[in-house]
Amino acid sequence: MLIMKKDALGSAFIDILNSIGVRQHVSGPTHCRNHTLDLILSHGIDVDGVEIMQPSDDISDNYLVLCKLHIAKTVNSTSCYKYGRTITSTTKDCFISNLPDVSQFLSISKTSEQLDDVTETMDSLFSSILNTVAPLRLRKVKENNLTPWYNEHTRTLKRAARKMERSWRKTKLEVFRTAWQESNLSYRKALKTARSDYFSSLLKENKHNPRYLFNTVAKLTKNKASTRVDISQHHSSNDFMNYFTSKIDTIRDKIVTMQPSTTVSYQTVHYRSPEEQYHTFSTIGEEELYNLVKSSKPTTCMLDPIPSKLLKVVLPEVINPLLTIINSSLSLGYVPKTFKLAVIKPLIKKPQLDPKELVNYRPISNLPFLSKILEKVLSSQLYSFLEKNDICEDFQSGFRLYHSTETDLLRVTNDLLLSSDRGCISLLVLLDLSVAFDNINYNILLHRLVNFVGINGSALAWFKSYLYDHHQFVAVNEEVSYRSQVQYGVPQGSVLGPLLFTLYMLPMGDIIRKHGVS
Repeated sequence: MLIMKKDALGSAFIDILNSIGVRQHVSGPTHCRNHTLDLILSHGIDVDGVEIMQPSDDISDNYLVLCKLHIAKTVNSTSCYKYGRTITSTTKDCFISNLPDVSQFLSISKTSEQLDDVTETMDSLFSSILNTVAPLRLRKVKENNLTPWYNEHTRTLKRAARKMERSWRKTKLEVFRTAWQESNLSYRKALKTARSDYFSSLLKENKHNPRYLFNTVAKLTKNKASTRVDISQHHSSNDFMNYFTSKIDTIRDKIVTMQPSTTVSYQTVHYRSPEEQYHTFSTIGEEELYNLVKSSKPTTCMLDPIPSKLLKVVLPEVINPLLTIINSSLSLGYVPKTFKLAVIKPLIKKPQLDPKELVNYRPISNLPFLSKILEKVLSSQLYSFLEKNDICEDFQSGFRLYHSTETDLLRVTNDLLLSSDRGCISLLVLLDLSVAFDNINYNILLHRLVNFVGINGSALAWFKSYLYDHHQFVAVNEEVSYRSQVQYGVPQGSVLGPLLFTLYMLPMGDIIRKHGVS
């Protein structure tokens, strides 16, 4: 139909567009039979230069409609530049050449004060050398390549297709039009194949990395969970720090007020006495530390004296002082103060949530790389002790080796089917523990470690040192907050956190079995 004011349907259509603030810019026929089938509708965008071109051949019965759109290019000025270091192949040699004699770090510390001094001195030394060989500089941040599968082959095919298109538009010869269509088809097939091969190789290389696989599949399926959300500029780092601190206090106050009038102390709860006691952690050798560092993910935060990638490269030169610090911590039952400082990065819970609301964020603790290596050493030894003495809870699937949501779902499904076969009624209760990691009471946790697990001596002293006198601060938008002492909970992002939480919940299994619930 031809949309004109004198046409009733056309006038009604124009009235609808006007009522919602949409403009229609085509004023003439766009079809060989004098119909206006192709429209240009706009809202909030300037459109001009509308031109209707009638094709000179029978390539189409519709006319070509051209227009000019005036759209301002958006530039994200806040993320164009940032401070960073340039780490090249020569950085390793320069770093090693600037290393002084490290013999001062090779003797086992006899006191906690000595261990703190050695750790702080080594961190200061590494930072000083790094600032010399790779100083911080303001540099432009390159945009991420949104099409990494676009390779030289697909680029060549696209150029060939565009060349044929230009030849046809210039000469209007049928041979060039056919060649253009064939070239364009070849290019699209190659692009589709390249994209498929790219993601296939990614999935194959990361088949043992569930988190990476989930994020990749989420992107392919347009899942909003894969969308990155920038942290709001409306809140300062102190705002986040105040919110995270007050949130824990508020929840704990509610727990106290909701308790019944007669309560049973956690110290009187029935527990399984461990048959074997765990008194001391074993020191490790150079080979074990080397393998731990090399196999660890090279995550780096602002608390690290040098980037973890560089540490891996220069590891043979600095492994002895690192080994001394870790073994001193194991022997003394003491965690260095520099290992008990965490930087919190606020992470929005879901991409669709409002980033301006503090309640939509959760704290993720970033810890020094070497502190996580120390935690891995402790976690490995502690888990071996738990497995050897059959202390792990049978009902527990989360945060447990060789267990996952799959094992939990299989057990629940199997129990439901068996119950149904017996003619019994099943009731499934799902409980969500709000900020569970952040609400752990240290006295209760230490009581669990002593009476449920059997940890004593310097091993227990190490956990006391690990839990108490922990500090944290928030870093967001190039700004850091004040430091706050952690009163409850284990850091989200730590290695030991999940394991300690499972030990904290050990009595839950006994309570379930006591009441005959399966």
